[in-house]
Amino acid sequence: MIQDTSHHLSQEQITFLNRGPTYVSPCQIHILSKSSTTLAQIVTKQMAPLRRELTKLFTQYSVDLSCRMNFEKEIQLSFNNSFLQSMPSVVEERALYEKELIQSIRIQMKKEQLILRRTADDMNTYYLGRLDEFNQKSNEYVENSTCYELIGAIDETHTEQQQLQEFIISINSQLEKLYQRKLINKDQLTKFSIHKRLKLKLPYLFFLPETNESVHMSVQPRFSSYQYSPIQRLAQYLNQLLRPLFYPISQSTIFLNSGDFMQKLQYYYKQLNLFLPKTYLATFKIHDLYIMISYTSLLNALSTFLVNPLLIGRHEKLSNEAIIELISLVLKNNFFTYNGKTYRFIKGGPLNLPLTEL
Repeated sequence: MIQDTSHHLSQEQITFLNRGPTYVSPCQIHILSKSSTTLAQIVTKQMAPLRRELTKLFTQYSVDLSCRMNFEKEIQLSFNNSFLQSMPSVVEERALYEKELIQSIRIQMKKEQLILRRTADDMNTYYLGRLDEFNQKSNEYVENSTCYELIGAIDETHTEQQQLQEFIISINSQLEKLYQRKLINKDQLTKFSIHKRLKLKLPYLFFLPETNESVHMSVQPRFSSYQYSPIQRLAQYLNQLLRPLFYPISQSTIFLNSGDFMQKLQYYYKQLNLFLPKTYLATFKIHDLYIMISYTSLLNALSTFLVNPLLIGRHEKLSNEAIIELISLVLKNNFFTYNGKTYRFIKGGPLNLPLTEL
């Protein structure tokens, strides 16, 4: 754990935190069941999201009803067998001890106004620092950013839900205009439009600390899941459309993993005869590349890509112009919330939106 401020946490508490954010205390569901909620009720609640995802999957692939019912039954039995078994006394003692230890850490951190966050490098490391300093740097990042545009405050007269509905109406209106221009057909308009029955929510911005030997703590932006974002369905469709087109053309300039790197290095060595004793291998990192590129540059690059001779004709009944317009629509309607306000991306995009990677 990186300790960036003075504190009064005990050595016992520090030792526990040094296990890192990947550590999960054992059998906390069983401990929760000792309150007013029974273990069976908790397990049923935990199973609900899995049931919903299975329903979506079965609906998408039209699975036979008897197979579906049998599979759901087996999953339920397996889930129950995993979580409804009683705890051995040794495990129960450890679970209760760690629950109390976690509660004591929370109380102490609240008392001393400390913050505990996973580091931005995604290593198994916590950062412990002052809450006021962290919040100040987070707010300054947003205020000084050239990537975000403030839309408005969230309050009683302009609730988040009201603003979300306004964004949805605007997106549907933009899709209707594309239909009128004959860039998308009626089926595509229906498919891309946002329906009222959908459960939607704006993603929110949060920050993780980043530290190194020469620079004091800085913050890096992260975004919550885009699963329920208004643009998610269209962005996912475009990602599935473009990714198979992108990889064959860019194959020689990207590495998918370490195995892919070794294969291409071997080809470079054997076929091109360019690997010499004086050849140097270097790596470098471009910080925040995903928020450095303007939308104009992105759309120009996409336009150039789509006229590649290897990509011929329409793609799923969409012309190149239609694809560019739909990408532009996603980029212009990338809304999120932060600290009681709504914002919009005006450059770049979040890394957890798959389309951004392309």
